[in-house]
Amino acid sequence: MRRGKSFFNFIIMEKEPTLDTRPDWIRTNEVATNEIEHGGKKFPYTVLKRELAPTLPGFLGYPNGEHLFISEDVPEKFRAPQLIHEIVEFTELKGVKGRCVEALKRELAVMSEEIRQEYLEYRRNFFAKLIEYYKESKDEDFKVEIQASYEFLQGLK
Repeated sequence: MRRGKSFFNFIIMEKEPTLDTRPDWIRTNEVATNEIEHGGKKFPYTVLKRELAPTLPGFLGYPNGEHLFISEDVPEKFRAPQLIHEIVEFTELKGVKGRCVEALKRELAVMSEEIRQEYLEYRRNFFAKLIEYYKESKDEDFKVEIQASYEFLQGLK
């Protein structure tokens, strides 16, 4: 912190400006910013315009464990568990086989019971669309991960 201006008998401290390192495509499609706490750490995230990926409603990501984002069309009550999924998958379990299913299990562990069925249906639909969205991708590892998560969700009641 740097010293601020003195008014009367107290000093107002001005916060150091922070450098926005987010890519242009995130900054220019920002709807809002917020932060989520997980594991005693705070993670900033950006809510993005749904128009950014119209063929994948409810998109979200944490590419390379940097610049966490989520679509504005994800219902607010569903955002926290999904963001935790991204944090777990792309930081704590980065590169681990089965990371998507494990992140999904942790995501479900923090979800409230009263919205569980509605949430499971939402996530089943999302993973089905995600599989379709990535069907032409050459990232076979990621495709295996999302397919396993979809199958895991299909097995839950």
